Amino acid sequence: MTGASNQQTDLRKVFYQCRLGQVDLERMFAMACEGIPAPNVQLSTVIGNTRFWESELATLVSAAQASAPESNDKWSNISLEATSTSGEKVASISVDTDRTEFNFSGSDATWAHGQAARMEKFLVSRGAVASSPKYENKISLMFATFFVAFAAFWLSGDWGNQTAEECISQAKHAERNSVYGNITIAVLLTIGLSAVLFQVLRRRASRAQLRVDGPVANGSWWSRLSTAEKIAAAGVPIAFLATVGTAISAASDILGK
Repeated sequence: MTGASNQQTDLRKVFYQCRLGQVDLERMFAMACEGIPAPNVQLSTVIGNTRFWESELATLVSAAQASAPESNDKWSNISLEATSTSGEKVASISVDTDRTEFNFSGSDATWAHGQAARMEKFLVSRGAVASSPKYENKISLMFATFFVAFAAFWLSGDWGNQTAEECISQAKHAERNSVYGNITIAVLLTIGLSAVLFQVLRRRASRAQLRVDGPVANGSWWSRLSTAEKIAAAGVPIAFLATVGTAISAASDILGK
């Protein structure tokens, strides 16, 4: 007779941009321990060169703040390890300022898959995404660089070795619809600038947060922006368009358009 093989299900996932406050952490840690009979729980954090660990979040926060008061609520990491007395079920969670990682392992595949699905749903409701925002930030930077370079080229012009008199003469004989072309380009540049600005603000509002002794802001990314950021989001594109429009109008007057 062949005996059962030694095996277990091991599920690991990594998420980014999780926004977790005190209540969120308590719910997440309690959820991770569900289904583990009489779990041995250890919560820990590293502050400076010191590692603190306790069995409950409130106790860990008190111990860490008593020994390292400079940390206050600005923690950079916290982790959970929960193991059943038999060692057949293990749950681990690691949270830092960039990402949140969880791992469920055990001989009960149904439990492991169920816990992983529940934890993923919970984290997604707290802003989690599966891909690192670093790549999207690089794309946004390239996009912004393109528009800045294009705007600089358009505004400065490239007239080669022509004299100022020749440039003005050519401009006076240009097609009358060139002004409309300039306006179109200005509008497109403003739309591009707005898109980049809104992307930057959305990234800022959606960045990962970890707060162990208070809540984090919920709601849409726009609602999480400060008043100054909202004013900038609306005012910068309008000011840019107004400046370009004034320049076009002044150029048209000078050139007799």
